[in-house]
Amino acid sequence: MRVLAVLFLTLTAAASFEFSAGQLHAAEAFEGLWAQTKEECLDEEGPSSKTLIDLANVIRSKPTPIFDQYENHCRIERKSVLGNSTTLAVTCFEFWEEFMGGSGGRETIIQLSPGQEGSLLIDGQKYERCEATLVTE
Repeated sequence: MRVLAVLFLTLTAAASFEFSAGQLHAAEAFEGLWAQTKEECLDEEGPSSKTLIDLANVIRSKPTPIFDQYENHCRIERKSVLGNSTTLAVTCFEFWEEFMGGSGGRETIIQLSPGQEGSLLIDGQKYERCEATLVTE
């Protein structure tokens, strides 16, 4: 019984980490998929406020942290934390082709702060976490 308890605690602790690009990465609370409404989380068509924040993202075998929105694909250059707020210094591109080529980007700053009831404030706008859904056919 004690062995099972230790195994459970070990697996639980390991589950709080992500393995990416050969490095162990503890996920930040703001990482994941967010939208301004739960309805937008479910919408698969057209423009929306959906926002993906992924510090462990890898492109072409290289770590490439991203902040990604509709027609706003941003490479995270730096992250700084002050209190419970995080500032991301990013380079953003309108199109994926520009993102991949590294041309035509504009530098900007994005502010992240925890909101009420598990929400996230992105530049002062409230976003809700999109829950993973299981697709069955």
